[in-house]
Amino acid sequence: MGDIVKRHGGYTLRWYEAGKRRTLASRQTSHADARRMLLEIEARVARGEAGMAKRKTDPLSVDELAERFLTEYSRPRIKDITSYRYHARMSLNRVVPLLKGRADQVTLSDVEKARDALRRQWAPATVRLSLNYLATAFSWAVKEGLIEKSPCVGVERPQAESSLDFLSREELRSLLDAVEAAAALDCAGRMLQVAVHLAIYTGMRKGELLGLRWIDLDLETRRLTVARSYKRAPKGNKARHLRLPAVLVPLLRAWRAECPRSIDGVVLPAGKRGGALTGQTMLGLPKVWRAAGLREVAHPFHILRHSFASHYVMAGGNILALQKILGHASIEMTLVYAHLAPDFLEGELDRLRF
Repeated sequence: MGDIVKRHGGYTLRWYEAGKRRTLASRQTSHADARRMLLEIEARVARGEAGMAKRKTDPLSVDELAERFLTEYSRPRIKDITSYRYHARMSLNRVVPLLKGRADQVTLSDVEKARDALRRQWAPATVRLSLNYLATAFSWAVKEGLIEKSPCVGVERPQAESSLDFLSREELRSLLDAVEAAAALDCAGRMLQVAVHLAIYTGMRKGELLGLRWIDLDLETRRLTVARSYKRAPKGNKARHLRLPAVLVPLLRAWRAECPRSIDGVVLPAGKRGGALTGQTMLGLPKVWRAAGLREVAHPFHILRHSFASHYVMAGGNILALQKILGHASIEMTLVYAHLAPDFLEGELDRLRF
């Protein structure tokens, strides 16, 4: 028995066929029309036919397949489908022009040539991202019956270089001095001061900082709950519970008395209606960054997250505890900091005695 789910302003049909669950964005404007469409599909399945009748259409070009993917593709684990489609479009716009002709005639060799062309212009991580979105688009097309097989299966991705960068103690001290000077000027400067201190002492992502609410903090028991990223669930869709560093309590207590009111009661009400909703909000950090004389970086808030993790490990912090603090889904993501530990592998080979 199938069902109908209202999603993203439309109706998605779900049914079982040959032991597998199938889904389809129905494009119907009413629940009744979607129900009729689902009944027709189930009737065909009951007769032993394909649930979706084969449409007699011209083969899709790669451009057309990509456009349909960007319009129709969705899955429950995607928190923000609009944001996903925006980033998918940017990545596909790099690689799709390199693949000409019909989508069902693209070969593994064609994709490898496109990959090599991308490598001459883009960084390895960017090439990997474009190939990942392309592979997802072709896999979706196979599932929808638009093509027989994906040409991306077996295509080797370029190895992304490690981009671990962090601020030294001297650089962090310069930044904190510059932030303190900005805090003496106005409320916006004091808001930035709170944001920078939270980033340096907790390693929270920028979205988590901007989504943090006063109800997520208990200054008496020093409880910190990371429950949101902007206005959505944090990365991994799981909240994490941390112990608020004692050094932050006086700063947050003073800021709570001054913090502008907002609809959501956020700690950093940067948006017009209380709370930033996009990744473009910087709270004035780039200007203070330059005032501190720091080297230019692409993502200042993320460098602060790396700085927290790096100095935590160098101070002897436990790598497993760091995984929980940062909210990493796997220990492999956290192990990039392991080489900074003062006792990393030291004396390990001396454990054995025969």
